[in-house]
Amino acid sequence: MQNEDIVAAIETKLTAVGVQDVVEPEEVRPAAFLSKDRKAIIDLEEELQKSLDTLKTDERLPRLLFGLANLHLKEANFSRAIVLYEVTLGMSSRQVNAWLNMGTAYLLAGEAKDAVSCFSSALAIEPDNARGLTKLATAQLEMNDLESCLSSLERALEIDSTLLKAMVVKGRYFAKKGDLTGATTWFNKALRIDPMFLPALTELGQIYVSNGRYDSAAEVLDRALRIDPEHPYALALLGDTFFARRDYEKALSFYDRALNVKFDDPHLWIKKADSHRMLRSYKEAVAAYEKAINANPENAEAWSKCGQVLVLSNEVPAALEYFNTALALFPDSADTAHQRGLVYYSLGKLEEALADFDLAFSSEPGNPVHLYYRGLVLEKLNRKPEAKRTWQIAASLYREAGDSTKAAECSARMKRMS
Repeated sequence: MQNEDIVAAIETKLTAVGVQDVVEPEEVRPAAFLSKDRKAIIDLEEELQKSLDTLKTDERLPRLLFGLANLHLKEANFSRAIVLYEVTLGMSSRQVNAWLNMGTAYLLAGEAKDAVSCFSSALAIEPDNARGLTKLATAQLEMNDLESCLSSLERALEIDSTLLKAMVVKGRYFAKKGDLTGATTWFNKALRIDPMFLPALTELGQIYVSNGRYDSAAEVLDRALRIDPEHPYALALLGDTFFARRDYEKALSFYDRALNVKFDDPHLWIKKADSHRMLRSYKEAVAAYEKAINANPENAEAWSKCGQVLVLSNEVPAALEYFNTALALFPDSADTAHQRGLVYYSLGKLEEALADFDLAFSSEPGNPVHLYYRGLVLEKLNRKPEAKRTWQIAASLYREAGDSTKAAECSARMKRMS
């Protein structure tokens, strides 16, 4: 195919698959099914890659690469999208939407600092771009830069007082500060303008779930699903609602529906695995945790939780390997260190258990459970003075936590060793 024909063919296929100039985060979903036109773009893009040097003077190329980048972003192929945005911006650096979409790609890939840089580049071209200011505020919120976030939002709403996305991000800002009333106010403000605005519905549902208002959450999330039956965030939140109510079978049904849309989301796989664990279907739980690990091999939570289920399945050597990996990824995890300490304790490896309970307590010094087991290990090692001092501190922490039963048990163990 001639070079000029490649450009024209890709333009036609991009139009056919419906690529837009603006890609919003809620539109980003992995492609579970490729249409005939989308499959054709795969081959055409390979041909284009080979012909890029000879096409550099083609005025259509920056726009074409921008369209391809948007397609990859919408399909959650962030690395490929970012490469294409960088190439097209290298050819024409004043493409505001390219900067904004590349920032969105970085943000969804967990690189908020790079996202801020992209959004700032867009705003250097169009300082009064309210949408750009809102995206910048979103990235600043992810970085916990609340002061800058608020400043960006106030500027965005000054430019466009009816910008729904800015209202939702302002609600998220208040939620981050722990002001759930303020958050709810801003989400409802957006919904008064557009009762079908999905980001506001899902964020409001999240507030209700976290606040234990499960009936209100179900009502709001049902509204969201009537608008978009495959909205993964709404489906996952409904799963969380049923999980909190201990209806694990129902929770699984919603997590499965969410995974049909976002099959590469490790957090969804963990939620599914947690439900199987509560149902004591350990084989299925391990399989789901493994899916989470495959989706993100650096997810320490998935490694640790899989280790815990392997312990329940009496697969102790395998469990230790999972705990070791989890702690290599996240050395300060008190929960993982404690769980590995319990395994070592059950195996009679007391020095290793002691080291893990010490590690757990150093990461979580307000939790007396770590000291309780530290005392048990020291007692078995016949290190009585250290054990008594450990029981004493544990008893004090239990009393502060209002657990008089455990405090009394620690005191009894101290007296028994006197």
